[in-house]
Amino acid sequence: MNDLPPHPVAEAALAARTVGELVAGLTADLATDLAAQLDLSTVDGMALDAGELRTAVSREAERLGVATARQEHVLLGCLRVVDPELLAEARTRLQERRAELAHADYLAVRPIARADATRPPVTILLAGVPGTGKSTLAEELAWRLRAPVFSMDWQLGALTPFGALREDNALPLAELNLTASVARQLQLGLDVIIDATGHRREARIRWREVTESAGGRFVGAECVCSDERAQRVRVEGRARGIPGWPQTVTWEHVVRMRGLWESWDEPHLVLDSATLLPEENVRQVLAAVDRLSETGE
Repeated sequence: MNDLPPHPVAEAALAARTVGELVAGLTADLATDLAAQLDLSTVDGMALDAGELRTAVSREAERLGVATARQEHVLLGCLRVVDPELLAEARTRLQERRAELAHADYLAVRPIARADATRPPVTILLAGVPGTGKSTLAEELAWRLRAPVFSMDWQLGALTPFGALREDNALPLAELNLTASVARQLQLGLDVIIDATGHRREARIRWREVTESAGGRFVGAECVCSDERAQRVRVEGRARGIPGWPQTVTWEHVVRMRGLWESWDEPHLVLDSATLLPEENVRQVLAAVDRLSETGE
């Protein structure tokens, strides 16, 4: 297999004799930002073989579906040679950074003015680990508001047959797809519901920012279940029927997602499906929507 040609800006970095030299020679913003996020102290002085490095860089560029290796691929190729664990982290951070850059484009989306609009559109985010009642609540709200529901799992299921999902890109890709769907609905002046784990603080903030930049109002709801036994029964007994996606997840996955949950510091609803009937949770969300419509805040 032939190596891909490097971009001229990447060529100089390929001449580095050590990891430290390679990192010092990076000039492209994406590559330098990525290097700054990594702890490279343990590999800084490691020697590099020019031929091995060039091949590794080519493989990393091919993996990301590009025809020319750039500086970020040089850094990934370097780590592919010297430290596979750091490589895994770098791949993930690169995808997160790309999603962050793309997010700025959706912040520029502006609403299409309509003379017959009765109120600003609303984004309702229903976030929480599996088995907390997010999807049930989303479905009922969709009927009440006649609003589309965009589910992270449905979008991931649609991508699965194409082999587009990797460990490093699945979450950033899913979050960005949701951002795009939300921005377009808001641009049309329509309410939208997000059904997602939403465990990352940054993702929740981005969805609020996109909503507000498009002239909409944002309602966030953290779905929980204080009865662990009931939650586990739900998770292990359900069959969701999402094309391309597992019928359910393991309880171990639920526990892992709990550990990944980042605190929600902005004002939001907390809806406990173990103590409140679904209808009461629906009422709380609709009441929050009504308050936004009345106050305009």
